[in-house]
Amino acid sequence: MFGQRLEADVVSEMLGYDAILSTTYAIYQSIIKAVEENDYNALSEILNKKISKDSSSYMKTSLKTLKKHLPYIKNTFSYPYSNGKIEGTNNKIKVLNRVAYGYRNFSNYKNRIILHFNMKPKVKKEIIEKQKETYSAAA
Repeated sequence: MFGQRLEADVVSEMLGYDAILSTTYAIYQSIIKAVEENDYNALSEILNKKISKDSSSYMKTSLKTLKKHLPYIKNTFSYPYSNGKIEGTNNKIKVLNRVAYGYRNFSNYKNRIILHFNMKPKVKKEIIEKQKETYSAAA
């Protein structure tokens, strides 16, 4: 059926089979383009257009959701900040907790997290002072 054809040709043919698929795909591609170009006005225009009856129910739901969160989406275009790193860290800690089936005490749990993320533990000044005294007394 498709043989040795380019992906674009296959997609074009598939879109020709169904008007709902074609409309939904066009809306999807326009949203992706607006996001990639960091163009809030284009995205806002796409979301504020009247929703076509030819688009799928899933796309209609997605457009309503995006429209509801549009002010927050504008912030992502305006500011370079992201909480992705901290979300990833939280997820790793949750996975570590699930895999470990719990720890005997919090200190062991904290040390395992520090070890996993190659972090340096905070050392209290009192501990350092005791170590210095022990080493100086031994010498």
